[in-house]
Amino acid sequence: MINSDSLKAIENARLNDNIGKPLYDSYCFSQIPQMIYHLLTGQGNMGLPRSVLGELPDRYDKVILIFVDAFGWRFFQDYVEQSEFLKRFVVEGVASKLTTQFPSTTAAHVTTIHSGLPVGESGVFHWFYYEPLLDDIIAPLMFSFAGDKQRGTLQTTGISEQSLFPTQTLYHKLQQYGVKSYCFQHYNYAYSPFSRVVCDGATTIPYKTIPEALVNLTEAAIAESQKSYFFLYFDCIDSIAHKYGPGSLQFQAEVSTLLLTMERLLYQQVAGKLKNTLLLITADHGQIEVSPETTIYLNQLTPSIEQFIKRNAQGKLLVPAASCRDMVLYIQEDHLDKVYDLLTEQLADRATVYRTTTLIEEGYFGTGELSPLLLNRLGNLVILPHKYETVWWYEEDRFEQHKLGAHGGLSKEEMETILLAIEC
Repeated sequence: MINSDSLKAIENARLNDNIGKPLYDSYCFSQIPQMIYHLLTGQGNMGLPRSVLGELPDRYDKVILIFVDAFGWRFFQDYVEQSEFLKRFVVEGVASKLTTQFPSTTAAHVTTIHSGLPVGESGVFHWFYYEPLLDDIIAPLMFSFAGDKQRGTLQTTGISEQSLFPTQTLYHKLQQYGVKSYCFQHYNYAYSPFSRVVCDGATTIPYKTIPEALVNLTEAAIAESQKSYFFLYFDCIDSIAHKYGPGSLQFQAEVSTLLLTMERLLYQQVAGKLKNTLLLITADHGQIEVSPETTIYLNQLTPSIEQFIKRNAQGKLLVPAASCRDMVLYIQEDHLDKVYDLLTEQLADRATVYRTTTLIEEGYFGTGELSPLLLNRLGNLVILPHKYETVWWYEEDRFEQHKLGAHGGLSKEEMETILLAIEC
């Protein structure tokens, strides 16, 4: 069934076409780890509203979670009628709409799904952000400095990955109740500094191809006799949407192939072979169509802005941060009002400029007290481009906007995601 309660709750939280609001305390991605913990241990509340399971039980011996990066609600709607795999969740299970956290980024959500911490506590909120321990802007998932082409350039600093990422994990919590965890990720980053920290407590199983991952997952799930949790992450949909756009033939081919492969190599292989097992599908965000040809580069639009941006101890400008759909600025405090007014005027019909304090007060980063980790990494201005618009910073061969699909903002396309549930 389609969870109509979730649709209504999220629609009621929208301010307009450009801006929605994360429902951190109810239908939000951030509650998924707590639900998984409850399903497998019976401890605590369920996190998400009970309606996400419909008439399904709330206790299981095994839970399988497939995390399909970027496969938000808009794509579920687009493909459900043509996909046997997706139809199963509507006919035999439950399909719910969730909000993402803000920002609607992979970094925020993969950190949450592994650690169990919402973005307001984990402090890992974006692809690029200022890291006080290094006095520079970094790419946390790449464990590199922002703009570097190679992974792992932070290793030259001697900083430990444990100091940059949350060491609390969902897998440790499950372990305390005798639940074994398995984490399937692409071999390119299965043992990255980020993954080593946030997947601690789980058995990591790297893969090279999607069929390989699904076969290994089904074999492991069938063979495991103890209470267990299986997590599988796919990045293929996100990568193709960034490169070709969410409406491209390449994207359609990628989605159709993935859904068909999951039907044949996952669902059909485990159906009837697993007892008391729940299969969940989710995504960290959707994507929205954008164009490099219409990107506004701040340092070209207003070259004078450089004088107002903070610099680190070496005199390097602390820019850019976040992404072209939700650019974060670190402005010198005594010039903050001036820059806010300047950008509000210059970006008038194409983006809205927010003081970060406003977004914090209105609960966009979470409803509880935010951790110093996040507060010390956030800038003081956020630019949210309107539908299909992008705002970024230009440095040739280092910072350019080439994407045809993007995310990070609060449009429906970006921040409305899925939770699909069905028994195997």
